[in-house]
Amino acid sequence: MIQRKSLPTWVFLFLVNGLVLCAGFFLLLVQNLNALRNTAQDQTEQNLQTFAEAISPLVVQHADDVDSFVKDIASRNPDFRITLINSDGVVVGDSDAADITKLENHRTREEVKAALGGAEGKAVRKSTVSKNDVMYYAVPLKIADADYALRLSMPVYTSVFFSSNVRRSMEATGVFVLIAILIVSFLVSAYIVRQIGDLRKAAGKYRAGSLEYEPAVRSPRELQELGEAMNSMAKEISRNINDISEKRDEFKAVFSGITEGLVVFDKNMNVVEYNAAASQMFSGANVHAVPFSLASFVYTADILSLAQKAVKGDTLPSDGIEAEVRSLTADRSLLVNCVNIAQGQAGARYLLILNDITHLKKLEQVRRDFVANVSHELKTPVTSIKGFTETLLDGALQDRDTTRHFLEIIDSQSGRLMNIIEDLLTLSRLEQDSRLPDMVPSDIVEATREVCENFAHSAEEKQIQISFRSEPEKMQVLMNAGLYQQAVGNIIDNAVKYCPPGSLIDCSIQRKTGAAGKLFAEIVVQDTGQGIPPQFRSRIFERFFRVDKGRSRDAGGTGLGLSITSHIIQIHGGTVSETGRTDGKSGARFVITLPGC
Repeated sequence: MIQRKSLPTWVFLFLVNGLVLCAGFFLLLVQNLNALRNTAQDQTEQNLQTFAEAISPLVVQHADDVDSFVKDIASRNPDFRITLINSDGVVVGDSDAADITKLENHRTREEVKAALGGAEGKAVRKSTVSKNDVMYYAVPLKIADADYALRLSMPVYTSVFFSSNVRRSMEATGVFVLIAILIVSFLVSAYIVRQIGDLRKAAGKYRAGSLEYEPAVRSPRELQELGEAMNSMAKEISRNINDISEKRDEFKAVFSGITEGLVVFDKNMNVVEYNAAASQMFSGANVHAVPFSLASFVYTADILSLAQKAVKGDTLPSDGIEAEVRSLTADRSLLVNCVNIAQGQAGARYLLILNDITHLKKLEQVRRDFVANVSHELKTPVTSIKGFTETLLDGALQDRDTTRHFLEIIDSQSGRLMNIIEDLLTLSRLEQDSRLPDMVPSDIVEATREVCENFAHSAEEKQIQISFRSEPEKMQVLMNAGLYQQAVGNIIDNAVKYCPPGSLIDCSIQRKTGAAGKLFAEIVVQDTGQGIPPQFRSRIFERFFRVDKGRSRDAGGTGLGLSITSHIIQIHGGTVSETGRTDGKSGARFVITLPGC
């Protein structure tokens, strides 16, 4: 795109003022000339009226030879014309026509029509000969009890108010005044430009860092106020720079004393600043004066990989990216968060926040062991209770009905405790086992179809229909088929338990393409039940969390199924979420993504 140069201020002001003034003076001159024209017409009308009153009695006296009489009167002034018209519109006397019989009928003329009607009439028309405006004035006249119209006419330009000398004088005066005003406008514009130049000089000083310069602008008032504002701005900037310097010193003090390890590096993976806590975490590093390579400081491949991911990524979330790593220089676990703290002309800056979570990891391990131990401790007495219950149910007691009722309750609760223990053991096993389960390329379409078929019978008992469809006929995914089917089965089992009769459970698979062209499978399980309220969607994968506690317990749920599903999908490197139906219908919609192979 071609960029046009802007006009200088003095040229812009001069052109704008010149155009506006020229237009204004032209309109004023036209208005004045029109006013003169109107005045000339009024004067001509008055002259014709006075002359008509004077010659009317004479025309009556010379009615016998009126044509010769009017020619004699008008002969002294060739611009003056006298015409006498009878009631039929026929001209009986005219000062200009040599043969009045050849003149056309005048009855339709505006001024003649008014005079024959008993009133004075006037009209202004252009002459067909001279092309000048001519004023026609007619008055009623009685001659021997007959109605006549006495019409007088003369060109409007003969008026002193509309003479060519007056018009030329006005035009010359207007041009002179216009030129004078344009000169004054140019001088004023030049003065304003000088004031603006002083303001521009001040702006240049401020840009160069010289904030002491004060623009000397005294008028006009707006520019004076602008100069004062710029001066105040310069003083405020100077104060802000001092405040920033103080805050920078305070920041350095806080940065050095904070307990978390902080490492600032640039896009070239060079450390530009770090604090004492980070130095202690990597005490074995060979530290030099900044800048130096981040790799020579942290000595940890996972942290370097996280930093490279932040630098190479197109965008970085506002809360950064986080990873848990183990330090090679010490037996400790670190929670590392990388955030983008600067993005400007000086280049990008990234901050590594290092938290020592070794103690927290130990506490977490104690919690996991506790869950596992409690589960194992509960399993034995629960098994005994269930065994005695079965024995009592097979025997005979005095009050058989009451005894059977209580025993059935005990049996039901015992079964529930067994389910909880089994789920807790499953979670404990998934969390504690650092090794990945055996995974082989498997057909995810066939594995998902088997899960749907396994729940078909229990769904039919509740009059619920399960449908399955897949875009690809086959798709290989690296997975543990048993764990995957357990994860999907937990979702379908919940749908069968909590959906009312007549509901529809739909399971579908699609092949998707992600970043860098990587394929992944998207498994969607949705139903037409009551659905999950939006405020609970982020918590349904927590252990023992229930949207409807009473209804969930009545259905026999343990509150651990979706938590197990979440762990299994994470082990497979995928994601699971509940989004709600996208078609506006009520119901739950679970989306599972697994990378293809």
